[in-house]
Amino acid sequence: MTRVAPGRRGIAVILGIVFCSSAPALAHEPLWGETPVIFGPGVFHPEIKIRLVRVGGPPGPGETRARTIEEEYGLQYGINRYVNVRLTLPVARIDLDENVAGSVRGARVSGLGDAMFEAKYRFHLRQATGFQTSQTLIAGWKFPTGADDRTGPDGSRLPPGEQPGTGRQGIEIGYAYDRERLVDTFWASGFYHHELGDGFRTGDMVELDAAYGRWVARPNVAEDLGVILAIGLHAEGAASDRLEANLSTGNAHHVAGIQMTPIITKGRNQYRVGLFVPLLKGGDRGETDFGYEIRAGWETFF
Repeated sequence: MTRVAPGRRGIAVILGIVFCSSAPALAHEPLWGETPVIFGPGVFHPEIKIRLVRVGGPPGPGETRARTIEEEYGLQYGINRYVNVRLTLPVARIDLDENVAGSVRGARVSGLGDAMFEAKYRFHLRQATGFQTSQTLIAGWKFPTGADDRTGPDGSRLPPGEQPGTGRQGIEIGYAYDRERLVDTFWASGFYHHELGDGFRTGDMVELDAAYGRWVARPNVAEDLGVILAIGLHAEGAASDRLEANLSTGNAHHVAGIQMTPIITKGRNQYRVGLFVPLLKGGDRGETDFGYEIRAGWETFF
């Protein structure tokens, strides 16, 4: 599964209580980016995310069209007021259509992806009446739990970016910041991803996000409906994947654009649906030839 993200608090300053039975669901980040929320000691936070994107049009000779659905199942746990840990298991399904000698052939690639174990450390928290800022550092280790031997419509082994897994361990390093007020929130984050070793692996990747969210309807008790609308910028750039003998696939690329995510909270549950529209594209056309990307998410805590 390609790279995604979690975590964030919303109106705890207003209510003056965190994670008790009467608190409403806390507003997290848009579906692009990370926030510095730290769940309290002993709190479990399950989350499900879905990503849908279609790359390419009707394939010409030698071209490929891909329709991707990615699911991500995460469980975060609060160790203390400063540190949370999270385990994420991705599942991918990619439908490929390739034009081979004038004939369009199809193949479906699916399965469990590479698991990620992360730790988040909040090193800064400043609170005042109706105001809060916080910052966290995130470090993650990727385990090769997904298959890396899937083949395409022509029978050849697919490149790392089109496999459920890559057979490689990897690391991620991230930073997240937020600034909350009674009526709105600003989020910002950055991540670096790297797979270890030479040979068959994905290229290094950087993600940058910044978003502004404003409460449309703010909940005051647990069962009130809350709605916050977030809009922001998302950018990512990736180096070329590597094949056996460290050969480059030549698929280095970068995209940047605008995302919009309505976030709905009710009780301990939260629902999100987001749309990303790329405005700037560069590099490999096979990675950037899409008009939009849709994501959805559900989470709760107990």
